[in-house]
Amino acid sequence: MNIKNMFNKLKVNMAQASSARGNKSITAFFKQNEVILLVIVVFLITIAGIINPRFVGLDNIKTMSRDIAILAIGATGIGFVILTGGIDLSVGSIVAVGGVMSGVFIVRYGLPIWLGISLTLVIGVLIGLIHGLFVTKLKMHGFLITLVSMGVARGAMLVVTMGFPITDMPRPFNYFGQGFLFGEIPVPVVIYIIILAITYFILRYTYIGRHIYAVGGNMEAARLSGVNVDKRVILSYVISTVCATIVGMIQAGRMTMGHPGAGEGFELTTITAAILGGLSFSGGSGSVLGIAIGAVLIGILQNGMIMLNINPYYHKVVIGLVLLFAISFDYMRRRQKT
Repeated sequence: MNIKNMFNKLKVNMAQASSARGNKSITAFFKQNEVILLVIVVFLITIAGIINPRFVGLDNIKTMSRDIAILAIGATGIGFVILTGGIDLSVGSIVAVGGVMSGVFIVRYGLPIWLGISLTLVIGVLIGLIHGLFVTKLKMHGFLITLVSMGVARGAMLVVTMGFPITDMPRPFNYFGQGFLFGEIPVPVVIYIIILAITYFILRYTYIGRHIYAVGGNMEAARLSGVNVDKRVILSYVISTVCATIVGMIQAGRMTMGHPGAGEGFELTTITAAILGGLSFSGGSGSVLGIAIGAVLIGILQNGMIMLNINPYYHKVVIGLVLLFAISFDYMRRRQKT
């Protein structure tokens, strides 16, 4: 009889333990940053759709998805820098570089579109390389060198254009910003999906991705374990500027011109999307999927404010408040871990 009671008690304990593990896993699932953001996204879409049914109309979805893709490309790039514990304030100005220089090569010099795009991407790589070298070799903080670059790049584009946009971009080039694949999917969305797939693979399945997380988690520990820290930091800045350059060319195609004022304030929006998506300013945590959801949330907020005829002057205020919320959430999350 005692043996039977012990056996029954053991079964009860096992059931309770299994239930506890199940409850814990469910709780952990709903505590994930991505899940929380998805719930917020669904909630915002529902509310905006009720207030203005045009918000969920096909035309607006196409426009919104294009805007989100452009933002997500820039946020993915700057996300690599944030993952290593750095920051890049130059992305807005590099957007202008991408648009203006592609216009210079293709319109002014009459180069083939593929060559103009390639040369513009090379410029993006060189700028990122300069940022990375200043940070790793001269030990300058990323905040300072990219702040300088933000002003220099913007000023250089004003000099190149004399303050006037470069117009008459060829129609095949404009397809990257205005076109649709299969008549329904905006081309920037396709470009972003390709970038998302590549960056997800790098961070998830390659030693380069593991090194980037290690550098952001503890730079000295990563160095002592044999990680080439300088190379990973330089790579992160190159990815950031290349993504910003791609955004610049997409926007130039969308507007049919390379404008020296393009990308103003873009750095604030991309940083907000990245931090909101689960990245930490301290580095070492987050994912490109989280960044994608963060960009979707920001895109819905921006588009919703437009659809609701909210004064444009309030848009940056809202984005700034969202960034404050994301930073505060990140701070509390890090405090809980410690």
